[in-house]
Amino acid sequence: MNAVSHLSKEDLAEMAESLIYLTYLKRRITNAEESVGGPVDVAIISKGDGFIWIKRKHYFKPELNQFFFDNYFKF
Repeated sequence: MNAVSHLSKEDLAEMAESLIYLTYLKRRITNAEESVGGPVDVAIISKGDGFIWIKRKHYFKPELNQFFFDNYFKF
């Protein structure tokens, strides 16, 4: 716990993603029910910065939906 308390926000986000992956791998190898896995979205919520995406999957291919991005980033 002492080592974790000194990690940066980015390192904590990476550690959280790694723990999810390790849980997925453990459940895949054992006979336990697979309840985690697949692509993971990672965000940091902090008092000073608020909500920030670190890693986010797209639910559709951006190159096939240029109209969405043209309108979404218009403002």
